Amino acid sequence: MRSKGDVRTKRRRSFFYTAEACLAMAVRLVPRRYRFGLAVLIAGAAVPLFRLTNVFRAQLTTRVDGPHEIALHFVLNALTKNGTRFDPEVTVQGYEKFEQAYAAGRGVMVIGPHAALTLLLVRLFYDEGLDPVVISPDPRMRVAGTTMTVRTLQPSQAFLVKTRSRLRRGEVVCAMPDRAEHHERRTVEFPTSNGNVIVAPALLQVAARCKAEMVFAEVHIEGRRLVGSIAAPLPASAGKGAALIEDFMDFVRRHIEARFANQS
Repeated sequence: MRSKGDVRTKRRRSFFYTAEACLAMAVRLVPRRYRFGLAVLIAGAAVPLFRLTNVFRAQLTTRVDGPHEIALHFVLNALTKNGTRFDPEVTVQGYEKFEQAYAAGRGVMVIGPHAALTLLLVRLFYDEGLDPVVISPDPRMRVAGTTMTVRTLQPSQAFLVKTRSRLRRGEVVCAMPDRAEHHERRTVEFPTSNGNVIVAPALLQVAARCKAEMVFAEVHIEGRRLVGSIAAPLPASAGKGAALIEDFMDFVRRHIEARFANQS
């Protein structure tokens, strides 16, 4: 017999699934060129509603996103899951760093903190004619704003070997190595201005060992605009796992300091 808690949880999930479907249908009535801007406005207005959910509070614990970013991620995810197409409008600073890395032909590891909107870069890569691989537990993950399915690698005992093979074939692999909990010997915890962040360095070490290129990336909201940044590790860090980890930590620290400087 189901408990009252199980029934409430099921009803809550059913409510959100229905709300997502209704939102997607409503946005579909708007011309496609306006849908993304509308989603940004809806997300800003819906932040108080999303704050009531456990998934919103869980995303806040990553310490790299603000409330508007998380709400927009949920809105865009609802549109994508329900087949409502849209075209993201993201200004990316430093995209030439990725282009230079890709041109080297050795495979590129695109590493970002668990900033929810960073997945919009996958759409950007698709729009540029690339076919990246995303490390994700969701095997049916879609490219944002489309009905296309992303090529994914699910975390498993063999996924590091599979990642190495993809990189050695010259492919683009996207991953977010930060974690919610610390695991002895498998993660590294470091301080930032918004609290400690935990990183699993294995992917960076794999990329270093197979001589793949690497870039760091993130996407955030500035006012009503989405802005992304891509940066390369220091030249002296190439092929050195420990140095690449330090460079990534520094990238995350700078991102968090810039995002939360006005909230302290």
